[in-house]
Amino acid sequence: MTEQKIQIKNGSGETLIGVETLPRGEGKFPAVVLVHGFAYYKEEDGMFVDMAKHLAETGVASYRFDFSGCGESEGDFIDSSLIKLRDDLKSILKFVKSRTIVDANRIGIVGQSFGTTVAIALAPKIKSLVLMGTVLNAREILINLFGDGYKPEGISARKRSDGSTTVIKPQFWKDFENHNLALLLRSMRYPILFIHGSKDDTVPLSEMEEAYETANEPKEKAVIEGADHGLEPKREKVYKIITDWFEKTL
Repeated sequence: MTEQKIQIKNGSGETLIGVETLPRGEGKFPAVVLVHGFAYYKEEDGMFVDMAKHLAETGVASYRFDFSGCGESEGDFIDSSLIKLRDDLKSILKFVKSRTIVDANRIGIVGQSFGTTVAIALAPKIKSLVLMGTVLNAREILINLFGDGYKPEGISARKRSDGSTTVIKPQFWKDFENHNLALLLRSMRYPILFIHGSKDDTVPLSEMEEAYETANEPKEKAVIEGADHGLEPKREKVYKIITDWFEKTL
């Protein structure tokens, strides 16, 4: 396995920073894009770092990026919106498909939390999709998370568990009106795997169930007993489920 830092420009001219993880051997490799959650970063508390290693062990390349305004990437998250993040992911996918070491016909995505919303909003042309902690009714879920900090006509602020504060402008909330996420999910015609922790107290299990019922066949779902929103302490089980899934569907 080899890793290197990479960078691309998004549609706004901002530099997005990522990590390319390649298996041993010669390409062309199937590849998976790992899509992080709301105002978070490409490592996903180590989950995407470990997932990349597991994927490499099964011959799958992976790419994890910080969205604009997150982690090492340029931009200010206060200016973010679903359409901006969607366009970031579009730029990332275009880059991955252009890599000569990648088989452009064997691309998958793993979305975590709000990363699932971004993936659904793009409705990308890929071969296989994994959605973890699915957020389908994103506006309602995020309003609940912001609580008293939700200010639809002003600056909304949410204090995070690490002590940092996420702030966003009104356009973030208004932009949800431009996306029919259920209709977009229904438009996808490739295998989708839904994963959700039974003890997820951030996104209710009902979100995954609604998304699962909305999606087309072929589809599967896995409720991970005892796992929280970040799929702790059952991540090793999740890695096995995901690598098995991509061995079948990529």
